[in-house]
Amino acid sequence: MKANPAAKAELIVRGIGQLATMAGPVGPRRGAAMGNAGLVSGGALAVGEGRILAAGPEAGVLAACRPAPDCQELDAGGALVTPAYVDPHTHALFGRYRADEFALRVAGVSYMEIAAAGGGIHASVADFRERSDAELLALSRPRLMRMMLAGSATIEIKTGYGLDLEQELRALRLIAALAEELPATLVPTFLGAHEVPPARRGDREAYVEEIVSEWLPAVARQGIARFADVFCEPGVFTLDDSARILTAAQQLGLGLKIHADEIAAGYGGAALGARLAAVSADHLIVMAERDIAALAASPTVAVMLPATSLGLASTQFAPARRLVDAGVALALATDYNPGSSCCESMGLVLSLACSALRLTPAEALCAATHNAAWACGEGEATGSLLPGKRADFILHDAADLRELPYHLGFASPRRVAARGRFLDFPAESLRDRSLAGA
Repeated sequence: MKANPAAKAELIVRGIGQLATMAGPVGPRRGAAMGNAGLVSGGALAVGEGRILAAGPEAGVLAACRPAPDCQELDAGGALVTPAYVDPHTHALFGRYRADEFALRVAGVSYMEIAAAGGGIHASVADFRERSDAELLALSRPRLMRMMLAGSATIEIKTGYGLDLEQELRALRLIAALAEELPATLVPTFLGAHEVPPARRGDREAYVEEIVSEWLPAVARQGIARFADVFCEPGVFTLDDSARILTAAQQLGLGLKIHADEIAAGYGGAALGARLAAVSADHLIVMAERDIAALAASPTVAVMLPATSLGLASTQFAPARRLVDAGVALALATDYNPGSSCCESMGLVLSLACSALRLTPAEALCAATHNAAWACGEGEATGSLLPGKRADFILHDAADLRELPYHLGFASPRRVAARGRFLDFPAESLRDRSLAGA
């Protein structure tokens, strides 16, 4: 444990039964390293200026830190404290939900059949374009607040419901506006290559050229997006399309992400992401062995989205256990979106990661914190409780790490801190105005 000797502690949390520091190797963790949560019994942590000053055994933390005159002390009462969750894959900026499609999927209608009939992404695009900035902010704000209260202090948000240049740039501006007002850290990703609009299906090559030559330079000039993403599937953007778009984005200084191997078995999107050193390859439900080997040999983090399988009324999940055993760095995310994964809870994702993906509780926590931070470019800033990191942490209604995935459907976070401040939102601000008929 190293403390910052210059800063004074503004908050000290003591009496921690288990403190999961996630101390260990820098960078995305693989194999056995994912199973080490850096647990400390009888721990404490000290916070100053929004960052961790010290974390470890209580006596050492108290000896290492100088309390500020107005320092707040909190007794955890033997509870578990972990890093706050990092959600590295969401589509959290949208208008209405698509609950009608869920009912169809439960009845046996496939995602692709729904999309072909004008549903899916196309339905969200039509809705997004019709709404004002004020409406989209009013609808998205409480959703993000609920995600934060469920434990997520860092949230990646993709565009992709605009599907023309002005609407996509508008989406990035709205994400930036939410980031200014909310205490969580929001990571903006440009996903203009989310789908090909029906009117452009006849000239898809021209559409890809437009994304490469016009959209991406405009996004780079705007300076908001940190990543570019593409939905790489045969019926959406092909391997060649995806490589062209991502290479152009990389040349403009954007980090890379890729939706890969969700629908077409062994298509090779994950291997493409690995070849381009994308920060993450996401979904990965139907991977070939060669894709697993490619990820294991690359810096790319594999992001598992088990709530999406649940939302699609599917019993098929990504082969997470095989990936970990092969040496792939694994992360978890909600994929929160209006259609296929209406899930704001990383806690539920942890449960699915253990019961459906066969991760251990410690591996799941690593995938939802430390590795998830690296999967959205925030690994040096958050994801573990180490001196200098953002003071993003959760005080759980639990005493043992193993309780987090075990207690199904229970919202374990008792208090959530983002940048050293405990979150506290008025109940009225959390109301879902979409469900209320807005």
